[in-house]
Amino acid sequence: MLTYAELSESQQAKARETALYSLLPDVVEGVISFNDAASDGTLQARIDAAGEEANRMRTPWFTHEYILDTCRADLEALALLQAQGALYSGPDEYVVAGILT
Repeated sequence: MLTYAELSESQQAKARETALYSLLPDVVEGVISFNDAASDGTLQARIDAAGEEANRMRTPWFTHEYILDTCRADLEALALLQAQGALYSGPDEYVVAGILT
């Protein structure tokens, strides 16, 4: 298994992109939300405003694009943390995912 630091630059970019686009549906659907008061930030407010704008424009299927237009840097920072915490299989490794009990 490889860590993020052991990946090539192009593999790291792909890992960040994969993490971003796996995070985004949960943000759009409200599965993941951010506590602006606790973090002294505005991320959730900007996400909510982007969703409202998509609805106002009657294009809710583009909500993720509206969110990325206003929150890309924040979400990319979260995706980077996710990518850095993951392990990556090499070409000769077979990974079986499951829950051990």
